[in-house]
Amino acid sequence: MTLITVLVVTVVWLLWSVSSYFRYRNRLPLPPGNFGFPFIGQTIEHLSAMSTADGIRQWMQKKVDKHGPIFKYRFMGYPMVILDQPEGNKFIFQNEGTTNHTFFPSFIYTLSGPHALLTQAGDSHKFTRRYLNRFFDHASMSRYIPGVNRIAMRQLTSHWQGKEQLVGLDMTLSYTFSVICNLAVSLEEGPLMEKVRQEFHTWTKGLYSVPIYLPGTQYYKALKARTYILKVLDGFLEQRRKEIAEDRVAEASQADMLTGMLTVPDGEGNLPSDAFIKDNLYILLFTGFDSSGSTLAMTMFYIAKHPHVYKAIVEEHKLIRDEKRRSGKDLNTVTMEDISSMKYTWNVLQETLRFHAPLEGGQRKTVTDLEYKGYYIPKGWLLNWNNQQSHFNPKYFKDPLKFDPSRWETRPPPFTYLAFGGGPHTCLGYEFAKMSMLVFMHHLVQNYSWSLVDPSYDGPFIRDPFSRTPDRVLVTLKQLVVS
Repeated sequence: MTLITVLVVTVVWLLWSVSSYFRYRNRLPLPPGNFGFPFIGQTIEHLSAMSTADGIRQWMQKKVDKHGPIFKYRFMGYPMVILDQPEGNKFIFQNEGTTNHTFFPSFIYTLSGPHALLTQAGDSHKFTRRYLNRFFDHASMSRYIPGVNRIAMRQLTSHWQGKEQLVGLDMTLSYTFSVICNLAVSLEEGPLMEKVRQEFHTWTKGLYSVPIYLPGTQYYKALKARTYILKVLDGFLEQRRKEIAEDRVAEASQADMLTGMLTVPDGEGNLPSDAFIKDNLYILLFTGFDSSGSTLAMTMFYIAKHPHVYKAIVEEHKLIRDEKRRSGKDLNTVTMEDISSMKYTWNVLQETLRFHAPLEGGQRKTVTDLEYKGYYIPKGWLLNWNNQQSHFNPKYFKDPLKFDPSRWETRPPPFTYLAFGGGPHTCLGYEFAKMSMLVFMHHLVQNYSWSLVDPSYDGPFIRDPFSRTPDRVLVTLKQLVVS
């Protein structure tokens, strides 16, 4: 049976190769490179490279050295083309919806849900994004920030105070998940929140696994985790809808996204369906904590490695506190005005994101035959946008392997910095992520100093799926006296 399967796959591959030859022989050449083995291509080596923070960058550089900045290969059965950076990113993002559209393997759609903004394309994506955008505008940030401030202070008191040593990543993930649960459904810390977080951890592993639906596989476990989380969301929907009908929604819940989705109609005057609400709250819960939590932990790592950076951040937040004292404002409350004053801290976070972008790239599927820089790219092939070739290119970021927040005093050229994606699919929660991370940093640097338990460690960094040190940023902590 195995031999027959191999023969069938080989024959299909040969037929495809012959038909491709006759289809393309009178056109421009295809990009250089090779497809490797039938169907799997370079999938295994690509996935292997993704296990470390600089793995994909090094893997791509080897391909560039061999084939040039534009090359083809096969990934998960699909012909894929890597375009040169940043021109290729510009080409992909500016032509999305006309020559290409967003693409994910089918199992990602299954794990995310059919209504999730993450996987939608074309008009459905525009409609969903336009609806959800109202929950992430400046007015919404002003509503959310008191709750974010409260959670940051509570976390630093209950989880950090009195500790001599702690795991930075565990603490920052606890903070970001508490924040996003509060924003989404007003879920407070407790056994249910922790259970949901563990289920998301299981689900995330399924995103980077072989999609085989058999008991015991990561994909099987991920689907079971999704089923559990959706049942939890069903419970919140039922309870909140009843509270709205009886006009007894708690004040703390009036600003969350669940209440908003149950009460705010779309542009056509209709309230979203339960399936729409659950799929998008689901993806919000995932994207809203893992990436920000990892970024905060890695920022703690780099601050500990660079004392002058820590000194500059502390000084920035001392000035903010001093100004609040002079103005007679509450010293423990962070406002959007304060956020706009945290310029150096944001530069530090952006430099961390340059090194460790939550998403290193993504795929778009061509909807028509393309010509790009002398190469022919057939309809149905995938185009890969990525940030690894530009984030570490000395042409755009001088001395790219040096952690240097001062480089952000000037803006990099367009399409070279893509920590939050680009084009129509740029991260919808960008401003929320920025605000929540800055609130945390404001309270952290005023209340604690820290050092790395292993100060000599400088890589490689593990990616699963976001960057971390092997010890998950284990630090020695010192509580400060705030004046």
